[in-house]
Amino acid sequence: MSAALEVSGLSVTYRDGTRALREVSLTVAPGERLAVVGASGSGKSTLARAVLGLLPRGARAEGSIRTGGRPGYVAQDPFTACDPLRTVGHHVREAWRAAGLRPPPGAAEAAVAALALDPGALARHPHQWSGGMLQRAAIAAAGALSPALTVADEPTSALDAGLADEVMAALARSAGALLVITHDLRLAADWASRVAVLYEGSVVETGPAGRLLSDPRHPHTRALVAALPAASAGRAAASQGPALVTARHLARHYGGVAAVRDASLSIGPGQVVGVHGRSGSGKSTLLRLLAGLEPPDGGALSLPDSRPGWAMPVFQDARASLDPLWPIWRTITEPLTRLRAAERRARAVAGLASVGLGHLDPRTRPGRLSAGQCQRVAILRAVMARPALIVADEPTSGLDTVAAGQVAGLLRAAADSGTAVVVVSHDLDLLGGLCHDVHLMHDGVILSR
Repeated sequence: MSAALEVSGLSVTYRDGTRALREVSLTVAPGERLAVVGASGSGKSTLARAVLGLLPRGARAEGSIRTGGRPGYVAQDPFTACDPLRTVGHHVREAWRAAGLRPPPGAAEAAVAALALDPGALARHPHQWSGGMLQRAAIAAAGALSPALTVADEPTSALDAGLADEVMAALARSAGALLVITHDLRLAADWASRVAVLYEGSVVETGPAGRLLSDPRHPHTRALVAALPAASAGRAAASQGPALVTARHLARHYGGVAAVRDASLSIGPGQVVGVHGRSGSGKSTLLRLLAGLEPPDGGALSLPDSRPGWAMPVFQDARASLDPLWPIWRTITEPLTRLRAAERRARAVAGLASVGLGHLDPRTRPGRLSAGQCQRVAILRAVMARPALIVADEPTSGLDTVAAGQVAGLLRAAADSGTAVVVVSHDLDLLGGLCHDVHLMHDGVILSR
């Protein structure tokens, strides 16, 4: 039987001259699961778009790509992959319409129910879903017609570990063969039969997943493995003064749906507080309440200030939070408007270097960045403002282990200088090593520490 995917000598150069892929060759056999891992910006998403024929206009591709049929696709950013004016149900049913078929009655509902989603929520719009829920809806659509090949770009980046396993199991059931783009080495080891490591647009190492984790041979692979976080019991609680933000029994509803029902916590200056829980448990809504971006419908919330800039958010959808027309130096230093442009650019260049992006031209616009690079730009902007509070929603979800460590160091340094930090993440190892206090959220309620 022919391969589900065969890529030979693939090189991709973008209109601005950036060479994103260099002579990439790989094969995915029928029924095989191949994971492509690498640092943010290494070319992983470019590879996915090339396989799907979705490269932007002006990009030049050389080499050859052959597939064994129409592939399914799970986009890295489910929000930008959806039309905000259409319901989620419309997007799931598009899987049939794109193939010239009429969606069978109840098929879309059954597909999302298999991924622990409420079929009744298909009538809502994308902004009414959490990132993790929308990701699962995209996975349901990708596997609707049981394609011979499914290309999944960071399919579990916004999901907790238990749900990530459930989603990967569902992907494996629905796909004849699977090409998974991921920064998560442990997920690759658990679910892929082989792993290919991309570095600066080239495949530098391939092999069985277990071997790459236990015996990495290329220096870049060794660096990724060495940066894997070890489980931690957390840091000793510390505060540099009285509570900065105090929340008691907060509640927030959207159209009769209770996103937050009973949330109480206290954050002091210099503290890093973590919140984890399953997708849709209310974590992102809680962050918006704590930062004063939305008012609670119930409970009491004590905030220190109402002036712009006292709280800086890092949104889960980092790309959408960046002005597409601004060069990244201007975005990073947006809070520093009193400084001359030359000084602001110098600060931006230093900040980029601190998170492994020193190679980027500070004049680059967000559209030329990977999702992980956008995350780091958004975090740099928040830290640059030196606010009283930073609320960060999945700040390392699209990052490899090395970059995630750099971001954790930035947030820790901000806390050491007196900023209170609240981090939502499904990565318990990250929270354990970074946070003074970690809370579990379930169904809109903070249950424990």
